[in-house]
Amino acid sequence: MQLKLILPLAFAMTTITLPAFADRDASNKAINQAKVLIESAERNGASMHASFLLKSSRDNLNKAMMQLDKRDWVEAEVSAKMAQRDAEVADAKSQAAKAEKSYTDLKASVDILKAELDRKRSMQ
Repeated sequence: MQLKLILPLAFAMTTITLPAFADRDASNKAINQAKVLIESAERNGASMHASFLLKSSRDNLNKAMMQLDKRDWVEAEVSAKMAQRDAEVADAKSQAAKAEKSYTDLKASVDILKAELDRKRSMQ
């Protein structure tokens, strides 16, 4: 008899508490992903090429961590995802700036070589 009462009660308790754990887990996962993306952006020079976005990403990460401490799982996840997006854009801008510099350097080298070839041809 008691088993008939305990099983539905246990089921109800797990269905009520599992979404809270799922939200907390999703928040933690989003925060950890944001940390990794921020570190990656920093390694790629985002502090030099996209400092505003990197700062925004860090601010959103700090906000997410504070909301996690307050057990506001949904807002923590939203802030962490915003931090992720800012870090991704900062990283992309940094990589684009590096690619642009590489292109400029390569173009300058090609121009020097062309000028040298033209000079040698004109001497013949």
